[in-house]
Amino acid sequence: MAVYKLKANGNYGNMPKNYEFQVVSATTPTPDFKDIEKAIERLGFNSQAKSYKSSGNFEVKKI
Repeated sequence: MAVYKLKANGNYGNMPKNYEFQVVSATTPTPDFKDIEKAIERLGFNSQAKSYKSSGNFEVKKI
């Protein structure tokens, strides 16, 4: 399992621009959208923020 640090490229629902969080995912080189969606939900963001679950919406760094 890889750990990724994601940084929001824009305001996504109630998630502010430049918000950073970590996602654990079994996929490489980017995390799976399902893992991103689970992390966003776990952090308490709204359904509009969850709609931006594609890794292309974030700056992704493997850590």
